[in-house]
Amino acid sequence: MSVSYEVDIKEVLTQISQKLDGMQRDFDQKLDGIQRDFNQKLDGMQQHVDQKLDTLQKDVTDLKVGVGRLEEKVDGLSKRVDSQEFISRGILIGLIVAILGGLAKLFGFAGNP
Repeated sequence: MSVSYEVDIKEVLTQISQKLDGMQRDFDQKLDGIQRDFNQKLDGMQQHVDQKLDTLQKDVTDLKVGVGRLEEKVDGLSKRVDSQEFISRGILIGLIVAILGGLAKLFGFAGNP
């Protein structure tokens, strides 16, 4: 009778071991599948982020170019305003001299030769 128990126990242990091996293989396959899916999704997200970063870099470059152009235009406008101020000052001085000359002639400060 002891022989039959040993054989039965060995068979049971073998079956349990086989089932555990099968479960481990299934678990490993599922884990590998999950890992592959995760890596694919992560790669897709990384590509998406890289594309957005490239777009942002292009936008920043465009903004820098735009700022440079605006600075040039502001410098040009500043020069024009300075020139206009000089001309306006000259006209104002001429107008004041003409008015003073007219007043001097009106009140007789200027002599007749």
